[in-house]
Amino acid sequence: MGLCMSISTRLVTPGRVIGDRGEFMPIDGIYIDENSYLRSQYVGVLQIDVYKKYASVKKINVKGVMPKQGDVIEGVVTSMSDDLAFIGIYMVNEQPYRIPVYTGILHISQVSVEFINSLYDAVRLGEVVRAKIINNNYPFQLTIKDPKLGVIVSYCSVCGSILYKKDDKLVCPKCGSVEKRKVSSFYIYR
Repeated sequence: MGLCMSISTRLVTPGRVIGDRGEFMPIDGIYIDENSYLRSQYVGVLQIDVYKKYASVKKINVKGVMPKQGDVIEGVVTSMSDDLAFIGIYMVNEQPYRIPVYTGILHISQVSVEFINSLYDAVRLGEVVRAKIINNNYPFQLTIKDPKLGVIVSYCSVCGSILYKKDDKLVCPKCGSVEKRKVSSFYIYR
């Protein structure tokens, strides 16, 4: 029985880092950036030949529209720090994707006109956010400053239950925790 020569199971989006120049030889659908990182040119399936050290991205057609400046998106917070949140976009202007294929970046300066100390005061990992795209380049820069934008589904940081909106706060029906987020006027649970 031979070694598995090829892995082709990972979906990648434009700009996604695939490796560095020393790891793989780029074949198709990949470019090398100024820091010698291999990056995907489009939405596609990453194919790596581990034996020959080749990497390529097989382009796939994404049903739905390509996001652009001014579009309103919905997505899930996939990773974050005190000043940045990465959001996997699954809906653009009410048109859903089957899987999140684009990523948006929310900077702390795009949360509120008022000063906030940490992005964790506005959104948390795993929460669903409604935001607006403020640029035309990938990755998409997002804002949630408008009252219609912000968190639309939030989870308790103590027990993980869905939080319900009560006045201007979010309350956990299981443990009673009261939490604050940058909540959208479209918040789902009331």
